[in-house]
Amino acid sequence: MSRSVLRVVLIILAIAVLLGGAIGGFCWWKMAKLKEDLVQGLETAIGAQVQIGSLELDLWRGELRAAGITLTNDRPSAPWQKGAISQATIRFNFVDAFKSKLPLTVDVSSWTLVLTPSSKSSSADSPAPRPNDRIQVTKLSAHGGTVEIDFPDGRQITLEGVAFEANGNTAGIWTTVLQASSLKAGSLEAGASSVQIRSDQDKATFSSLRMACGTGLITGEGDISLSSTHDIHATLKASKVPVTMLVGVAWQMKLSGQVNGDLVYQGNDQTGSAKGKIALDHAKFNLVPGLGKMTALVGLPDITDLEVDKATATYEWKEGQLNLTDIDVRKNDIARTSGTASIDATGMVDARLKLGLPSTITAKWPQLQEKVFSVASEDYNWTDVHLTGPPDHLQEDLSPRVLAVGMQGGGNLLDDAKQKAAELWKSFMGK
Repeated sequence: MSRSVLRVVLIILAIAVLLGGAIGGFCWWKMAKLKEDLVQGLETAIGAQVQIGSLELDLWRGELRAAGITLTNDRPSAPWQKGAISQATIRFNFVDAFKSKLPLTVDVSSWTLVLTPSSKSSSADSPAPRPNDRIQVTKLSAHGGTVEIDFPDGRQITLEGVAFEANGNTAGIWTTVLQASSLKAGSLEAGASSVQIRSDQDKATFSSLRMACGTGLITGEGDISLSSTHDIHATLKASKVPVTMLVGVAWQMKLSGQVNGDLVYQGNDQTGSAKGKIALDHAKFNLVPGLGKMTALVGLPDITDLEVDKATATYEWKEGQLNLTDIDVRKNDIARTSGTASIDATGMVDARLKLGLPSTITAKWPQLQEKVFSVASEDYNWTDVHLTGPPDHLQEDLSPRVLAVGMQGGGNLLDDAKQKAAELWKSFMGK
């Protein structure tokens, strides 16, 4: 090879090296800029401080792997406090790095999020986050998550094993399928749960909600406005859910059965209300100790320990107070109860009930029928019962009236009850 040819080859190689170095340098600069854009874009998008323990770029695979990510909310109006992500993988096409808009897919694993819903709207506290025009996330998936929701009144909801897959388009519409292995909210402990969510800039709509609760299931749908007041509307349905999962600790020893019913909820950041109808299968009530004394006086066992044949009511909840109307509790041929009740935010009960015993029973004791169970209707004789107090110390005004009739009768009522107890019980229980 002549020297002139060799010189030309060397020049070409030098130019190639220089061009390669320039192109490589430009690519690495673009990638470094991409990493900076991603961090700044995430901070801008969610209004938070973002810290990343390590950031590794795999140019040939088109992956950016981040580990040890911590998120701290900067906006008092946002309903979350902090988050942590163990590992996040951001995928992209290398050729898209040179475009004005970079599409990305993100996969997150081992993450936690703490939510702190506010009781008031505070949209004026800080501006809403701005979208990042450089970055466009088209798919977001996550698994192995834990979500903790802390309410101002001390209540807490915890979701474990949270996983979701969300897909977005250029119009800003996202569809998400979310699942959780368990949910705990007070006495409610749900197993496998799932929901589908569709969201845009104005509203998030959820559907196909399913929560396994013991032997039962909660299903539902609804929507949440993404405006400053966050208006919420939800319709839920319970099927064979253990009642002990839906009531406070103070009531769990006094009620048993399976709940079937519906709930319609409307609210926002400042207030909320719910209403619906409820029915209990295999229900038992142990609310009024004095009721057992009264039934013993007329020759029947304590009806508070019996499984009733029907237990239904209409309810409405607002501002911490629960109102029950159209109460209808029946043990066929033994007793019936109807009326209304209210439970305020402190747990105090004020119930106005009517208790009915079969007329064939009350007729055995004319004084009791005349002075206490004096209203006859539908083959039952009825009396009013006023129930007040906290759930662990409910007071009723029926027992004193029954005892007063017994004392006025010189004890005859008690003596007659003892003689007829076995006969009446066998008759009404089919023994």
